[in-house]
Amino acid sequence: MDFFERLREERARLGLTQQEVADTANVHVKTVRRWESQVAIPLDAMIPLLAIGYDVQYVASGVRSKNINEVREKGVDYEVAPGHSRDELDLLRSYRALTPGQREQARAMLDVLALKVRVVVRESRAAAAGARKARSAQAAESTPEPSAGQARSKSRPRRG
Repeated sequence: MDFFERLREERARLGLTQQEVADTANVHVKTVRRWESQVAIPLDAMIPLLAIGYDVQYVASGVRSKNINEVREKGVDYEVAPGHSRDELDLLRSYRALTPGQREQARAMLDVLALKVRVVVRESRAAAAGARKARSAQAAESTPEPSAGQARSKSRPRRG
């Protein structure tokens, strides 16, 4: 596996898009595409990638860093699960910087916000169901009832 493949592999391991890497390194997304295919990444551009979890030693040499387990043991998660957005990563970094008391307050606030979201979703579902019932009732009122002659025409013809 060459340098370019390892660079792509690290981005995939972290669940990042090329645009997210470009934003972190403060370059255009086309530059990231070139780094992952044909042009070696400059050393100064690797520094911001360290901050988002790239194993730079692995990218450069093909050998995983020996301190990945050590970093995890100290409470800093070196790996990022795939599918996390930049906002989620920023929130996680901010959370890790909080004191235990502040973390407890943050969790309580998130619980309240999550509860409020659930209530709003339930209310909007109930409102939508009520609107559907009102529309069907309104449609039933506006549809004229068939007369006796119309009712017969819908039934089977008589045999005589």
